[in-house]
Amino acid sequence: MVTFSTQGYGGRMVREVVKIHTNDPAYRIFTISMSGEVRQIARLTPEIVSLRGKPGEKISAQVKIVPAAVSDFDITSAQAKVGRDIDFTIEKKGTPPDNYFLLTVNNIKEGAGRYFDIIVLKTDTIPKRDIRVRVSGHLQP
Repeated sequence: MVTFSTQGYGGRMVREVVKIHTNDPAYRIFTISMSGEVRQIARLTPEIVSLRGKPGEKISAQVKIVPAAVSDFDITSAQAKVGRDIDFTIEKKGTPPDNYFLLTVNNIKEGAGRYFDIIVLKTDTIPKRDIRVRVSGHLQP
């Protein structure tokens, strides 16, 4: 069995090629190609969260997450990879087929500097799919 992970390829065409070596003299090597479009589980607007401002200011941003590949799913858990400089909340809004999630990300870093994080949202889709939201922060004195 040949498989490949499509994580991170949502909305793009992918092509994977596998070469199989055999002991058959007529077919020593043959190639199998798999290709297709990986459906995005959700559309994120904006795709990347950018938190910019000065230390001490209230800095936040919102991301609208709209189901795409599946008309309805739930987010079962959410966690920031680092989590030191941000906090966030997520709310489900609307009813299918017009439902969406609203992710609000807040800066909690107190001093000047830059940071990067990823918020991983686990879903109840089958197969299990994660939504990754990239966050960058830049606080200038």
